[in-house]
Amino acid sequence: MKPSSYTQSIDIDLAIKEHLPLVKRIAHQICSRLPPNVEVDDLIQEGLTGLLDALTRYEPQANLNFEVYARTRIRGAIYDACRKNDILPRNQRDELEGLEKVTRKLEQNLGRHPSEREIAASAEMSIEAYHAIMANMVHLMPLDDLSDDLLPSDTDSSDPMRAVAMAQLAERIATILEGLPENEQLVFALHYQEDLSYREIAQVMNITPGRISQIHTQGMIRIRAKLKI
Repeated sequence: MKPSSYTQSIDIDLAIKEHLPLVKRIAHQICSRLPPNVEVDDLIQEGLTGLLDALTRYEPQANLNFEVYARTRIRGAIYDACRKNDILPRNQRDELEGLEKVTRKLEQNLGRHPSEREIAASAEMSIEAYHAIMANMVHLMPLDDLSDDLLPSDTDSSDPMRAVAMAQLAERIATILEGLPENEQLVFALHYQEDLSYREIAQVMNITPGRISQIHTQGMIRIRAKLKI
């Protein structure tokens, strides 16, 4: 791959050292939502791969600074590794797909976002069982973990067709986010834009970290359901 103009203008080793704290912060945030057998050092190594990829591919743009671009690449590399290691059990993946279908059908029938109780009732489960599923699935439900069939192919970042596809996807997700319930919008903004942990968001919103996890997962199910329409 031909080095980007950004790569040619910087010292790669110094850039890696400069952005290592960002990699570590993202790795620790993700690790806090994963099963206890996952080692944070392994996630940091995967994140460094994503950082190096970002340093190699990034082309300066007025509306996309390097750190924002790097966050996506770092998270993406870590979650790619999680998918390859199949951290989310098959039964949970089946539950996720089932709830996406229920949510999508309700949104089409109701013409609005269904409530948690409406989704639970349509899925023929108690609200307690629904919340339990939300808590179990939260660790692999970030925006970066959209399934491969929902994302443009990862070709050279200079490919104009890829740039258009990514811009369209970003616009579509932004539109969906704007339509989410207020509490879900706030959780996404604080977690992805402000880099707050679930515990920190819980303090801001005056609810438990477990409830923040549920709200985040519910929002992700709505987004994934919308993207599959």
